[in-house]
Amino acid sequence: MNDFSFNSDNYRLDGTLFYPSSKKDTYPAILFVHGWTSKRARSFQYAGSLADLGYLCMLFDMRGHGTSQGDINKATTKEFLDDVLAAYGYLSEVKGVDPENISVVGSSFGCYLIALLSEKRKIKNLVLRAPADYPNEAFEKIKKVVSGDEPDVVKWRNQPKQPAETFALEAIHNFEGNVLIIESEKDRRIPHQTVLNYMNAIKDKSKLNYVLMKNAPHSIKEGPFRDEVERILVEWFRNKF
Repeated sequence: MNDFSFNSDNYRLDGTLFYPSSKKDTYPAILFVHGWTSKRARSFQYAGSLADLGYLCMLFDMRGHGTSQGDINKATTKEFLDDVLAAYGYLSEVKGVDPENISVVGSSFGCYLIALLSEKRKIKNLVLRAPADYPNEAFEKIKKVVSGDEPDVVKWRNQPKQPAETFALEAIHNFEGNVLIIESEKDRRIPHQTVLNYMNAIKDKSKLNYVLMKNAPHSIKEGPFRDEVERILVEWFRNKF
């Protein structure tokens, strides 16, 4: 486990690397992207277990989150995507990382961002836990005003959508790698219709794995639900080298 910092739009972003215990020339890598108002530390449990499996894992705090610089109240979704692009760039240059074998795990807002990332960078596997989606016109707006708690956003998410209707769905439609979608049964922010929209957007259903976490809420805290997410990730990534 090694802490580090890198820059995005002149902001210092803080991150942590989890290294596999086995010594190899190259490792498959996994980038974690947290959700809105979350932080990298909430995925340390997952990263530790996946590092034990042989993956080099990177977690970071987007601007205005965790210990990173920036104002969460002023950043746009586009600027948060800049952070994710910068993080991917940093990970791809870490010594020992196989640039042809980088996977990405997102949560909520992080899922939206990594879907967009998949059109801009080479990604082998995607994990979407409680995947949020947003109207295209919100991309360059301040993220805070387009929260999943807003009634208009909730209503919008409950509507069936075709892949061409949102940036994220279109990106997932074009993605050719493996996709794992994890839905929380008691999620009040991400309705089942939004999850269905993501699932329906995937062209090759043989590359889709879907897991429903019974009784799980949107935000996964330390305890049984986080343990379950850890188990799901380890089981899925075990055969993804």
